[in-house]
Amino acid sequence: MAVDTRGLREEHVGKRLLVELADGEIDELNLLELTVCERVEPCCGFTYRLLDTNRKDGAKKKGEVYWTSFDEIGTFKVLGD
Repeated sequence: MAVDTRGLREEHVGKRLLVELADGEIDELNLLELTVCERVEPCCGFTYRLLDTNRKDGAKKKGEVYWTSFDEIGTFKVLGD
């Protein structure tokens, strides 16, 4: 059984998304890549370029590329291309 991608699919790559993470952080991002594994492994997740965030501590910078595991996704919405 493949890892649970929380609904993210290859068709979302290249799209602008609004992702709410499990900890309440909300990021607007451009999805760059999915790493989907047959079993849950530490490398399973998604790579994205951050467009905006509600995070105030400066730990993430707009325009930078980040990786997050699928299990950190709360919800997401497609905003466009």
